[in-house]
Order: sequence, then structure tokens, then C-alpha cells
Amino acid sequence: MSPTSTTTMPPSPDLEKSSTPLPDSFDLTTYPEGGTRAWLVVLGAWCGLTASIGLYNTTGVFSVIISNTILTSSSSTSIGWIFSIYAFMVWIVGVWVGPCFDVFGPRMLMMAGMFCTVLGMICLSFCTEYYQIFLAFSLLTGLGSSLLLTPSMACVAHWFDTRRGLASGIAWTGGGVGGVLFPLLIQGLLPHIGWAWCIRITAFILLFLCIISILLCRSRISTPTRKDTTSPWRATFPDYHIFIDGTGAMAFTTLGVLFVDLAYFIPITYLPSYYLSRQDLPTSSTISGSAAFGYQLLAILNAASCFGRLISGSLGDHFGHYNTMITSLFLCVVSIFALWLPDIVIPSSDSLVLLIIFVIIFGFVSGSNVSLTPICLGQLCGVGDYGRYYASCYTVVAFGVLVSLPAARAILDICGSRGRKGSKGDFWGVAVLTGRCYVVALGCFV
Repeated sequence: MSPTSTTTMPPSPDLEKSSTPLPDSFDLTTYPEGGTRAWLVVLGAWCGLTASIGLYNTTGVFSVIISNTILTSSSSTSIGWIFSIYAFMVWIVGVWVGPCFDVFGPRMLMMAGMFCTVLGMICLSFCTEYYQIFLAFSLLTGLGSSLLLTPSMACVAHWFDTRRGLASGIAWTGGGVGGVLFPLLIQGLLPHIGWAWCIRITAFILLFLCIISILLCRSRISTPTRKDTTSPWRATFPDYHIFIDGTGAMAFTTLGVLFVDLAYFIPITYLPSYYLSRQDLPTSSTISGSAAFGYQLLAILNAASCFGRLISGSLGDHFGHYNTMITSLFLCVVSIFALWLPDIVIPSSDSLVLLIIFVIIFGFVSGSNVSLTPICLGQLCGVGDYGRYYASCYTVVAFGVLVSLPAARAILDICGSRGRKGSKGDFWGVAVLTGRCYVVALGCFV
């Protein structure tokens, strides 16, 4: 059996003739592949991903506002750690969330995620000091996002197999929609009601999304681990043997995902800052209308990613998820080196055409590979072990996103020291770093 094959078996004729809903403890080797209950789970996952990945995709807006209006005396490197630790928390907590999902199901985990996310955002609205923002956003909100993210995607894997790419792609568009909604919300309201109330309104929207997600997301399978109370707790956690299965499939997939997420987190965080530098806008413009297009660029990127996530899932079902991933990674490399880097290095270019084209294309193809990574992991294991495989992979990936922004910030400072500080040309090193990470990821998946 190849590493990418699944363990599914076709349903029996008696099952196909039955019109009764599948019970929650139905056999592991069959999948509904549709029906009202299954698509409601996808809707619940969509809401959960809007609340978690949508916030993740808005860090660029948070970064530029916090650095220019709240923590004006803090260094750019220290501010970068706020968002790196947040991203690290989103993925590293999966070490516990994935196995806990395998044992207990999604509901309690997602309720805890709702509490942490909403409380963290409410606390953020009152923060004025570095340590306060670090505790409220980096730790508490990061924890909440992880508790929402992993169960949302794992639930979809319990209900779909042959159509998993399409179902997961639909669910993952939630992250893109959140990345459109929240930047535009902040851009529109910030000049009128201020930062604090923008964050509080965002928190109430997150609360609404989380409630829907908790009500609709449910696992379908009662795994042997759940029934066997004598099984040691540590047996449900990641095991290094997953990476040395003799094929190298899990090891290379994990390494590829690490570089994908490392690269992806840099543009979505620095895009608004790049726009401010590109247009030579002063710090005071952060909360005024002149910086609005910087936030809109992030919204455009996330809107394009919605289409990429949806279309790539369907293409993956037909042409293979690994094949589709390889294609999307190649296009990411092309978009970075053929579009973003030229926009950076071409002097005195007032036209935004090249930048807008880059944002649209990169948003589409990066959204594709983000939504495909969980599906590729799902092809390496049975559904009952999905949470453990997912957690094992993203334990490694977490350390990639942890160093991504500090590394990008250090390169940005080095490039800036060689030229006019604060100019758009400072970002050429950041673009090269991003492109090279995608090249390595492409090599791992090939």
C-alpha cells in the first residue's frame, strides 16, 4: 500500500439502501460523504476556522496598529515576538488537542476555545503595556485559536473521504472570509470608534461564530482509544515512530508543511507594513484613511485565498492532493520571485498594479496549499489516528512559525541598514526568504 492511500472500503449494498442516519459509533471504514448532518458539520467547521484562522490571517493589521499606536517605544523585534508566540501557540497546543479529540470528541475542547478566544480579545482591548498584550493575545487568544482549529478540521475528516478535499476546502474558506471580514471591519471602524471598541466588536463576532461551531461540529466515530480506559494516556500523544515508518512520507510531508507555514506567515503579517513603507506614509497614518488600502490589500489576499482553498480541494479529489499541492507550491515560488520581488526592487514605481497582481495570485495559491496540508496528512493514516498525526506534524511546524517573524525582522533590519531606513527596498531580503522557504517546501513534497 502506498503512503498516500487510504484505508477506506466501499459501503455494503445494504448500507446504500438504508435511509436511516448513521449512528455516531459507526464503523471506521465507511463515510457518509454527504447528507444534512455531514454538511452541517462542514458549516460548523467553517465557523470555527473563521474564528481561528480568520484571526490568524489578520495579524498583519494587528501588527501595524500595535507597533505604531500602542507600543511605540518597543522595538520591532520584540513586537514581532508577540505574533510569533501567538502563531506558535496556535500550532503547538495541537500536541494535546489532537489526541484529546481522538479520545473525547470536539465539544468540550471547542467550548474551552471559545472561552479563551473571546476572553483574550476582550482583555486585548484594555491592554496598553507589552506584557499585557503578550498575555492576552499571544498566550490566551493563541490557546483559544488552537482549541477551535484542530477539532474543526478533524470533524470534517470523520464524515468525508473521497469528497474530503471538497468538504475541507469549503471549511477552510472560513479562514479566508475571516481574513477579509476582520481587516475591513477594523479599517472602517478604527477612525471612528478607536482600537479598543474595534477589538470588542471583533470579540462579539467571534463569540457568535464559536457558538454556531460548537452546536454543529461533532465527531462521528467512537475510536478504540475512547472505549479502552486502560490504554495509557501517553499512547494517544505524538510518537516519533510516526516519522520513521520506513517510507519517509510523514517525515517529508511534515518538513514541507513546516516551510509552507513559515513562508506563509511572513507576507500576511508584513503586507500592511510593506504598503506603508512603499507609499512613504507616516506613522500617524496608521489609524487614518491614508493607510486604508494597506488593510484592504490583506483583505484582497484573503478573499483570493477563499477561491484557492475551495478550488484546490475539488482539484485534489480528482488529480491527487499531493499533485495539487506541488502545483500550488510551484506557483507560490513564481508569485514571490516574479511579482513581489520586482515590485520591491524597482525604484520609484508609483503604480500598484504589480503589487495587486501579486496579492491576488499569491492569495489564491497560498490558500490552496494551506487547505491541502490537513488532507495530505489524512492520507497517511486511518481516521481514528488523524488527531495524533495532525498533532505530530504541527508540533514540528509550530517551531517554524515561532522563528519566522523574528528571522524576517532581523533580515529586514539588516537590509535597512544598507540603504534608506524605512524604504520599500528594505523588504527584498524578506521576499527572498519567503521564496526560498517555498522552494524547500516544494522539494519536500516532490
